[in-house]
Amino acid sequence: MLLLREHEVLKILNFKDAYDALKNSFILLYQKLATNTKRVRTLFHGSVLTYQAGGLDHYLGFKVFIKGTFFSMLFDDSGEPLLLAESDLITRIRTGAISVLASDFLARSSYSVVGIIGLGKQGKYQVKAYYELKPGVKIKVFSKEKLEEEARKIIQEGIKVEKAKDYKDVCNADVIVTVTNSKDPFIKYEFLNKGTHINALGSNLPERVELYPEVLKNASIIAVEDLEQAKEEAGDLIMAEKMNMLDWNKVKPISEIIAGKVRRNSEDELTVFKSMGIGLEDVAILKLLYEKAKKYGIGSEIDIGGKWSLG
Repeated sequence: MLLLREHEVLKILNFKDAYDALKNSFILLYQKLATNTKRVRTLFHGSVLTYQAGGLDHYLGFKVFIKGTFFSMLFDDSGEPLLLAESDLITRIRTGAISVLASDFLARSSYSVVGIIGLGKQGKYQVKAYYELKPGVKIKVFSKEKLEEEARKIIQEGIKVEKAKDYKDVCNADVIVTVTNSKDPFIKYEFLNKGTHINALGSNLPERVELYPEVLKNASIIAVEDLEQAKEEAGDLIMAEKMNMLDWNKVKPISEIIAGKVRRNSEDELTVFKSMGIGLEDVAILKLLYEKAKKYGIGSEIDIGGKWSLG
């Protein structure tokens, strides 16, 4: 089995390859040639162990994380362990890639300004994803905390961004990305222009919310990675449903959108992608990493069995 450390992941994983791998995984999911397992959380002594899994092609895998520690494993369908990878960086790159992917299928085709709210670890990788995958797109950023400091770090990496004054200012964009830990909504419908697309990425916990219910009430399409998981975890949708401001008929699997079965009907529609991050996405990236690592000789071989003993 291969072991990949974070610095080795950085050598072989880029946003373009992640984008293509994720796109392919959702096409396979639509064709019922891939699967996703809802997230499972184990709570004990104030800690939460989170497990999520999926499968595609001849691979199955999972990711586990607890208190900022992320590991993933990939197997072939015979049960042979293939890859063990440190996965914090994997998570950030795949989240950046899925954001751009959703925008490409749900936003107006001519989108030219992206507003990103939240500049933590995930937010910085949203900036990098749009910078690398959408050259020429203007990027506006806003954060309630350390805006000047974090924006300066991004600019020092050679990425040009514009600092927004407040939430309303950053919402004056074609695509809005929210990636915060907020427990209270901050994106109001009145802030939005016609034809806006929103990627709400900040939480997979039901008690956290970034969008006011009016946003979801007025959206024509609300995309999610997994419908059942969204009903349990998507705080924005859960709050809107409690306030009778959510029509579940508008909530569509993003696999249907990427397969071309659902699309916006006009340039003026409001669309939303509520992402929670699912196991299938992690397995798609693990498959990509394993195949590239074998091709380029990256990683360390470790001996691990785990088979039934003969005794």
